[in-house]
Amino acid sequence: MPITSKGSRGRAWVSGPCVCSGLWRRQPALFLSTVLFLILVESTTVFGALELQLDEEQPAGTIVGDISAGLPPGVTSSVYFISDHEGTGVGSDLNIDETTGIITTARRLDREQRDHYSFIAVTMEGVTVEVSITVNDINDHAPVFPKKKAVLKIPEQTAVGTRFSLEPATDADKDQLTTQGYVIREGNVGQAFRLETKRAANKVLYLDLVVNGLLDREKRSSYSLVIEAFDGGSPRRMGSMTLEVTVTDINDHAPVFNQSRYHAIISESLPQGSSILQVFATDADEGDNGLVLYEINRRQSDPDRYFVMDIKSGVITLNRPLDYELKRVHELVVQARDNGSHPEVTNAFVTIHVRDYNDNQPTMTIIFLSEDGSPRISEGAQPGQYVARISVTDPDYGEYANVNVSLEGGDGKFALTTKDSIIYLIYVDQALDREERDSYDLRVMATDSGTPPLRAESSFTIQVTDVNDNPPLFDQQAYRQTIPEVVYPGSFVLQVTARDKDQGPNGDVRYSLLKDKNTHSDWFSIDPVTGIITTATALDFESEPAPSVTVVATDSGHPPLSSTAKVDIVLQDVNDNTPVFSSSFYNASIKENTPPGTCFLEVSATDEDRGSFGAISYALGSGSGSMVPAQFTINKETGRLCTSTALDRDEGSDNFDLTVTATDGGGLSSVARVRVSVADINDNRPAFYPVLYTVSLSTHSAPGTSVVKVTANDPDAGENGRVTYRTVPGGGSAFFTLNKDTGVISLSRSLHGKANTVISMVISAEDGGGLTAPVNARVNISVVGGSVAPPVFEQAQYFFTVSEDVLRGTSVGVVRAATKTGVSKDISYSISSGDPDGYFTVDSASGTIRTALPLDHETCSSLDLEIQARYGSPPAYGTSRVRLTISDVNDNAPTFLPSSSESLLLPEITKMGTVIYRIQATDRDSGHNGQLSFDLVSAGAAGSSGQRTFGVDRGSGEVRLIGSLSYESVPRYDLQVIAKDGGAPQLSSTFTLVVHIQAQDAEGPHFDTLTYRVELRENTPLNTRFLQVRALNREAAGNGGGSSLRPDGDAAGFGIMPDSGWLFVRSSLDREAKDMYLLTVLATSGLGGAGRTGSATVRVTVTDENDNSPRLSQERVFLAVRENLLAGTGFGRVSATDRDAGLNARLTYRLLHTDRHFQINSQTGEISTRLALDREQQSSYQLVVVVQDGGTPPRSATGTAHITVLDENDNAPSFSHGQPDRELILQVSMREMGQGHRKIQVSMRDKRG
Repeated sequence: MPITSKGSRGRAWVSGPCVCSGLWRRQPALFLSTVLFLILVESTTVFGALELQLDEEQPAGTIVGDISAGLPPGVTSSVYFISDHEGTGVGSDLNIDETTGIITTARRLDREQRDHYSFIAVTMEGVTVEVSITVNDINDHAPVFPKKKAVLKIPEQTAVGTRFSLEPATDADKDQLTTQGYVIREGNVGQAFRLETKRAANKVLYLDLVVNGLLDREKRSSYSLVIEAFDGGSPRRMGSMTLEVTVTDINDHAPVFNQSRYHAIISESLPQGSSILQVFATDADEGDNGLVLYEINRRQSDPDRYFVMDIKSGVITLNRPLDYELKRVHELVVQARDNGSHPEVTNAFVTIHVRDYNDNQPTMTIIFLSEDGSPRISEGAQPGQYVARISVTDPDYGEYANVNVSLEGGDGKFALTTKDSIIYLIYVDQALDREERDSYDLRVMATDSGTPPLRAESSFTIQVTDVNDNPPLFDQQAYRQTIPEVVYPGSFVLQVTARDKDQGPNGDVRYSLLKDKNTHSDWFSIDPVTGIITTATALDFESEPAPSVTVVATDSGHPPLSSTAKVDIVLQDVNDNTPVFSSSFYNASIKENTPPGTCFLEVSATDEDRGSFGAISYALGSGSGSMVPAQFTINKETGRLCTSTALDRDEGSDNFDLTVTATDGGGLSSVARVRVSVADINDNRPAFYPVLYTVSLSTHSAPGTSVVKVTANDPDAGENGRVTYRTVPGGGSAFFTLNKDTGVISLSRSLHGKANTVISMVISAEDGGGLTAPVNARVNISVVGGSVAPPVFEQAQYFFTVSEDVLRGTSVGVVRAATKTGVSKDISYSISSGDPDGYFTVDSASGTIRTALPLDHETCSSLDLEIQARYGSPPAYGTSRVRLTISDVNDNAPTFLPSSSESLLLPEITKMGTVIYRIQATDRDSGHNGQLSFDLVSAGAAGSSGQRTFGVDRGSGEVRLIGSLSYESVPRYDLQVIAKDGGAPQLSSTFTLVVHIQAQDAEGPHFDTLTYRVELRENTPLNTRFLQVRALNREAAGNGGGSSLRPDGDAAGFGIMPDSGWLFVRSSLDREAKDMYLLTVLATSGLGGAGRTGSATVRVTVTDENDNSPRLSQERVFLAVRENLLAGTGFGRVSATDRDAGLNARLTYRLLHTDRHFQINSQTGEISTRLALDREQQSSYQLVVVVQDGGTPPRSATGTAHITVLDENDNAPSFSHGQPDRELILQVSMREMGQGHRKIQVSMRDKRG
């Protein structure tokens, strides 16, 4: 506060804020007048000064001084004005009494934050006192290092006196109280370090760590120094830090071997790569400086590299074979060096001694004593005759040169002899017989006396040469062959075979016929080389039905030897009669449910031909051209028709039209028709659908009004299917009557006074055979007042369409109903009839119809549902009809009838334009999806020419010849016809038609039938023979030559014996993978591939074995069912499949444990209730379902059904503290108050008053 100097006149003022906290607050008027007085009154200014000191950290309230002590002598004051500028701390840190002038501390003072305070005090008389307060320092801070822990790396061998600067400690105190020095308190092992300090101009005491001694990492690699800093206070304050000193390595050590010389003794037979010994060296350094690497000094040792050394492990390994005779001792100089930048190297010496072993084997020289020097001997050689000479030598010396020779093999026919143990002779020891054995495998071994012994050996085969000592022998003494009598001259009859055990010319056999007019030998001739007998002239069955000839077989030895065999030839009559049935039409009847395997009809056909032409086999076909019904089989030998499955007239057909084909051994056949009628038995109970009927009826309804019709269906026929209805005892009503024949319930008397009641009736159904419905129907008739109208649907009938491939839960459409007054929100909807399988559901609140099960247009194309709308209590009901059309998607490919392949024989003279076959195919889809078209896509081996030879009508499937045929060019066509439907995407299937071309001149081999059909069970053992085919040669009677399978198509799984024509199984059969095979068998006439070839088709059908277990679509299924549903209500299904066929795939369902709450339909897998469920008693169930096939023995699978019971509002509220003898009536009323407000009034009264 500047005041004018003493003696000057002018105004006095206060600059800056004046602090007079006490006076200003207590006497504001006095303060104001005083200030005005100072400003307006001129006065003489007097100055004073006061300097005070105070130690820091004194408690608040400590007296600092008195302002009056700074007044001039004789001057006093009762009030002081204090001048305090912002940021000086006077106002916050000091308390100044304006009246007494006493200064005290307001808090503890910290010199490190503020070390000086100053202000001006002014008295009322204008005397000013400049007050200065100095805060003295005390030792209240210890030195502090920047880090509590530091790391320092120093290389070993660092020179003594080397300095390393460390970060200094700081002390907030000043002067003598700041950091005064440092000391190493701990860790200075061996006084390796000392500290030196220097105080800089900024008064910071800096610190250096000085190396005080020689550092050796190998002796000590680290130091943990605790360094303390201390100040000059009394007592001293100290701070510390830990300095981790790491002594880093330098490469100051060389590797050291654990021994200076190494020794090893090894055998010269030691294999290459064998380990010999391992050297070992260590290096006291660390890291790369201490990493030891090994090598052989090649300049000083082992220049031929007999040995190699692992650079890391020091293992010495043999690198090349040793030879004791060349070098017995090997001296190696090995080096160990470290991996430092300037590596240190140390040498060691390795001496390896080589030990000798027997390494030279004997040698043999064999000379055979035959004329040409080859190993052979005549079978006529006498015992003692020499065969070979053997000489033996051994390069080794001493005991290793002693050699022993032995002979192995020969079955005792040969032996070995010597006189000097150098020359050995092999000789015949026993008589030889080439026909018994024509060669002997001998082995000669020469073994020395070494350890281990070495040996040489030689193996050779002695061939025994032939002498003519055996006559030819026929493979059978008598032959028999059957041939048609109408064969052409030169036709094949049979081939005889004689074998001679001798060899070369001695075994060369020639054939001839013994001429004898009495045996008709002139009818036949024989090829002298092959032994093939052919016809020489025309044959006459009537002259001699069984001629015989004698065949002579002679060898070419000197002298020649011979033998004979008899050939009996049976002439076969021609097949000129077809089988004849005893009746062309058969009628048969069989009761349904007859056990499988029951035979009910035997058809009979006769054939006037003899032998195989008169043998008849029977086959079953379908009268409609479709697949043969799987329910029947026929014994192909006896003609007995039997059932293969149990028949169910109610689910299947009530009659079957079949054909039976009788075929004789020559391929001629005839057909008879059979009609099988399935007679009904009473095996079905009547079944109600629906089982619950709910209707509403007005009290104004007149007696005689028809109320509702209950319906029970019985699939049986006649009297067994006629249903009569009755009310069960206690289930009738006096107000209604039931027509026992039609099931119509009618009103019998007036309902006056019965408004707002529900009348229930229970109806039973019984068929004409005495069987009753398992579940009775319940009828609930809701009687409403005459003014109550039932809900009315917006439409009397709805029409919706849904695709068969939609997912479950898909919305189909919405039905809506309303009362006469327009109310619709309290109406509930349900499906009352029309959907017994539960394909759809309706939302009870919204009327939305959704799918509940997967749909299949081919199974069910439309449904007529009755939807019921319910309103009020008791409810009034309204109904509407919903026509649901399930539209088709293209999910079925075409199928061919009766099978997907066929073969036929077509004469090459067939006229162009002829329809040769008509393909029949069906498609289960409808509309465009079921419309089929046919295209010829491939013509097999003929390539594109086949498509120029045949054509297919796209619409009818007729296969027509459009080109010329030539047996010589193309004897067979494999036509591939594809049938496509009209769907999108388009589906297709392929039909194979094999066309065999018949040569015009009818020459060459031909099979006894064009198409063989055979059935094989899957899993038939490999190599099982299943069919013998026979080819006849039109040019030569009898067999048509060797048989073979054409190597294409399905031939890989089968084989054929070329001589006998037996087909056999070569690969495993699996019906589930492939159920039909088409094979082409070939027969070739002539020799050398120049003859003709005939072919036939073998159709192999693989029948089923029960080798697959049923498989559930879901092993765990989760279902939900509402409580209180009527007994017999279905709510879910389990489904399974079986890859087998027929009975093996016929599945039945059952529960593993009988359950009183649920049952399962054995055929469909539908789970239904046995009784009404109560969720409040049990809310969930778990059932184990077993599905079993019809195989023998049967296979099965199990799954689990988890059932949750859904709640119905079937329990009224009850008061928890209600009294049983009192009934309370609660009335609630609501009144609109306007502006969105409602008033609700609740009243309660006791019925007792």
